[in-house]
Parts: sequence; C-alpha cells; structure tokens
Amino acid sequence: MIDPKKEIFKWGPIEGRPIYIDIFVEAFVKYPDFIDGSWPDSIGYFKDDFVTFIFDDHDLRQRGEHLFKEHVMNDSKLKKAYDEWIEVTKRIKQTEERVNKGLSGMSDHGLYELLVKWNKIHLDFWLTGFLPELSNWGGEQILKKKIIKSYKKGFIEIFEKLSAPENISFFEKEQLEFMKIKLMAPLDRERQIAVHQMNYYWLRNNYGSTKMLEEQWFRKELEKISREEAENRIKEINHYPEKVRQEKDEAIQKYSIPKEIVRIADKLAYCVLWQDYRKSFIFIANHIVTQFVREISRRKQVDFKELCCYTTEELEHLMEKGTKAQSRERLEGFLQYYNEGDGLSYFTGKEAQNMARPFLKVDFDPNMNEFKGIVVSMGEKVRGRAIVMNKPEPERMQQGDILIAPMTSPDYVVAMRKASAIITDAGGMTCHAAIVSRELDVPCIVNTKIATKLLKDGDMIEVDTKKGVVRKIK
Repeated sequence: MIDPKKEIFKWGPIEGRPIYIDIFVEAFVKYPDFIDGSWPDSIGYFKDDFVTFIFDDHDLRQRGEHLFKEHVMNDSKLKKAYDEWIEVTKRIKQTEERVNKGLSGMSDHGLYELLVKWNKIHLDFWLTGFLPELSNWGGEQILKKKIIKSYKKGFIEIFEKLSAPENISFFEKEQLEFMKIKLMAPLDRERQIAVHQMNYYWLRNNYGSTKMLEEQWFRKELEKISREEAENRIKEINHYPEKVRQEKDEAIQKYSIPKEIVRIADKLAYCVLWQDYRKSFIFIANHIVTQFVREISRRKQVDFKELCCYTTEELEHLMEKGTKAQSRERLEGFLQYYNEGDGLSYFTGKEAQNMARPFLKVDFDPNMNEFKGIVVSMGEKVRGRAIVMNKPEPERMQQGDILIAPMTSPDYVVAMRKASAIITDAGGMTCHAAIVSRELDVPCIVNTKIATKLLKDGDMIEVDTKKGVVRKIK
C-alpha cells in the first residue's frame, strides 16, 4: 500500500468518471506483459464527478527513469513504440466513424460485439501509449539532475528552453486552422466550418463528460474574432516553432550545454509532444464511450449517470447478460486500487472515502501570505486578481486575471488564454500547464500543493517566477 507519510504525487482532482478512466487503470495490470516496465501502486479516487490519482512520487519517477533510459533514449525502440501506437489510433478513427453513423439500428448482439471490439482497441491504445507519460516522469528527473549538477543557477531557464517541443500542441493546431477560416471568403468559410466541426467536434470533452460541438457553435466562436485578431494569432502560432528553436540554441550557446544533455532534452520534448497529441485521441475515445453508454442506457433502462460509474467489464456484462452492477453507492465514493502483486481492487462508499482521506489531506497555515512552487514558464512579475477554478469556467475570467487550479487539462485552455499567470496545486516541468503556458508565453508556477486551498476568488496576488513565489497583496 502507498504510504501517505512519504512524498506523494497527486494528479487531480479533475473532472472524471469511472467509465472513461477504468480502462486506463485496467491497462496497468497488463502493462508488464507488454513491456519490460510497470506502473507503481496507484489509487484512483472518484467523488462528486471528480477524480484524483495518487502515486508514491519516488516509485513513479524510478519506473519512469527505467523506461526513459531503455526505450526513449534508444532511437529504434522509440520509433517502434510510436509506430505501434499510431496503428492503434487508426483503429480508433475507424471506430469513431462507425459509432458516429449511429448505434440504434444494431441488434443487441451486434452492439455487444462492437463494444467488446472497442474495449480491446481502447486497451491497446493505453498499452502502446503509456510510454510517453510514464517515461516523462523519469526523463524529467534525469534531465533535472544533469542540469543542476553543472548549471544550478540557470536551471529554470535551461530546462524550460531545452525541453520545449518545437512543434505546436494540438490545441494550437486547431486554433491555427480556425483562424485561417476567418480570413476566407464567405462561401469557402461555410464549407470549411463544416469540415472543421467534423475534425474537432470533441474539443470540449474531458475525463468526466463529453459534448459534441455543432457547426453553429464554431460559427458563434468565429464571430467573436476580428480579422485583425485572426491574422495576429496566425503569425504568433506560425512563429512559435522558430521561436522555440532560437531560444533553445541561445541557451545551449549561453551555457555551453554538452550534446548529452541536449539529446536527453530532445527525447523528453518528443515524449511531451507525443503525450499532448495523445490527448486528442483520448477525447475522441471518450466520445465513443459516451455513445455506447447512451445507447446501452436506453436499451437496458439504466440511468446514464449510474452507468458512468460502471467499469468496462461491468458494461460488457450488462450488454451481454443483462447483469446490473451495484453502482449507486459509488456516487458517494469509488476507489480503484492497483497493486503490482495483487492486481486491481475496487472499494465503494464510506470504505473508499476512509481509504482516500489520508492522501487528500493537506496541512498548511491558512494565515500565510506567501508560498512557493515549481517555475515552469518564466516571465515578468505579474499582479492580478485570483480566479480559483476546480473545473473549467472561462466565462468567470477577465483578461489579465490569474488562473488558480488544482491542475490543468486541454479543456482549461480557453481560460488559460485569458490569464496573465497560471498557478496550480499539482504538476511537473512537463505537465499540461507547463507546455501550454510556454506556448502562450504566460508565467506559470505548478506543484504549489495549496494554491486552491489558500487563495479565493478576488484575492489580489503577485506572481514572481524568478523566485518561484506567489504572494498575497494586502
């Protein structure tokens, strides 16, 4: 069992329901048979439609180091791993096309067979796609040790510049394509909006819910943007890869960085970009899961929200045999515990709450006016109004506000674009907040552990990324 007294890594809390995440944890069990590596023991705790994952920090990074050294630093192994994952994503796109044609006309047996086939694809997606995520924790640690050993004073600058991917994230790719539509002639614009909707209808999905965006949604978003704004955004996005390469070269020359460190950083940047690209398929996969759940809910007369508390296997059993799971108690608390020796166990209700409580408790002085974190994107000292979000609500933010969140994910990007700075409870040098904040050129501090608990909406704060300090302004 994970020891709550040791250094704990927490992912979340973030919107999440078991039906979208269970297959991810099931893949932990099978991963050692797939590759010469494994995940450490983990806890996934669901409560009030939010999920928090808990790991022993040391164990997580040690497993990541092994995979990074053995599979990421080896060019042929890395290419083979990526190619295998790409083949699985093609099967995801095929399933997406089939599901979007509609499931209501299928027989029960046909729907069951398609569900089983999809779950196998979904499992393979995680087995082939774990490498960039797990190895990032190790690669980050390896690079950090190498830089601090010789360049302690310049650590933040060197790590930030060298580990930044030179290609744009999938959200910026969508933005680039979207801004180009604004510059088109009216008839061409209408045709391209239809294409854009088909490609990005899943853009507002997350780990707890999905929403199929219609063409009208994209039209309204386009109306909010002026032609001048679109032209400026296109220039910024197109210039970003060149900017990253230039800053990387300048840092290498400034500090005389040896090739060994540059190569480690390049491999880490590759995995960061792979992991970002992977998120787009996660949201497509979650859309597919939703279509199955909605259709099975209709056929089996089980409430949709209750089905969202099912495991993957339970959903198959319901469709095949009509066997209903006792999932209502899971709305009060649901815990998935993965143990390397014993596999996967589930706990519900009060038992789940009691098991999770020691890991969720955070001790801090509520009267403190200053706290620190890890600087992942440097910038000028910023002052502004804190807006605390436990889930994405970009409409609450005004331009220049400072975003405070447990962590960020792609559905936070709209809010992140408005922020003058970003502060999170969790995260590392290669987390989502780190990558996006660098793309947006926004100061960012992660892993404060207490930001969302100490700060409240409207607090005036100062963010100093040179010192890694967040300070309340009286």
